Amino acid sequence: MGVSYTASVAGMRTFQALHLVRTTDVWIGIGKSTPWNEADSAPEVSGSSSLTEPIGYKKAEKVRFVVPDAEGDIVQFEQRWRLVTEEEGRQSLARWVYVAAWIAGDELPAVSYRQSAIVTGLTLAPETPPGKLAVLAAEVGDHGLPLVVNYRSPIHRAADQREYLEFIVEF
Repeated sequence: MGVSYTASVAGMRTFQALHLVRTTDVWIGIGKSTPWNEADSAPEVSGSSSLTEPIGYKKAEKVRFVVPDAEGDIVQFEQRWRLVTEEEGRQSLARWVYVAAWIAGDELPAVSYRQSAIVTGLTLAPETPPGKLAVLAAEVGDHGLPLVVNYRSPIHRAADQREYLEFIVEF
């Protein structure tokens, strides 16, 4: 009887990244308006974390392959990244996806939040007009699946403020 070994390979990660790049249903959510604890210090994120106390969601404006590049113009945690085309991402077996969106002050409530997340599979409530790019939690029928969740110190939103939320998702 023969021996067989199976492992996922780099192509699997690129396949997962490509699936996210091609998904038209990617949202960035914010949540958790109440303090984490008495000191309001963010707890550690775990694999079972989700967006709690959702405030609202903004449709992602950029969902693109990125690759590490010392000259790249995207900076995340002291590392530089460069946007690449889908073809370049596939050829280089890229496993990173850049997801970003602007949130204008009047699109979502001017409240403090402590979580941000990338979500897919979100569906609007039946009474929510189709095509909205920013929705309140009450306008959502199904909050979808969180792909990435970020716990942080409070971010205080003001009605006249614009924020750029961005993530690098690694597969």
